Amino acid sequence: MRKFLLYAIPILFMIVSFSIMISGMWLKEPLGEDDHLLSYIQNVEANVKAENWEQADQEHQKAQHAWRKVSKRVQYSVERDDMMAITEVLSRIGGGIKAKDAPTIMPDIYYFYGIWKDLG
Repeated sequence: MRKFLLYAIPILFMIVSFSIMISGMWLKEPLGEDDHLLSYIQNVEANVKAENWEQADQEHQKAQHAWRKVSKRVQYSVERDDMMAITEVLSRIGGGIKAKDAPTIMPDIYYFYGIWKDLG
């Protein structure tokens, strides 16, 4: 029994650690009603293109709320730099919406898409 535990515990620990490290791809996907981050950003993009700034701001606030939820799930399985980049780009998008400046928002949205695709 002792020999079994001597091998089983480290192997189990390694399996759990490996599972956590590769789970970012699945944990970033929506698990509830209000954590559809990618769709909120797509809605922001559509509203910015249509210059519907009030709706874009509402969708941006939903996206920030969703990111707070998603970031707690993926914090152990993705790189910290990627998480900080998403937080930063969401802030810049919010600033662009407040300034009603579509040319500064669109590059940030596509930068977000690139980070999101590679997240996990």
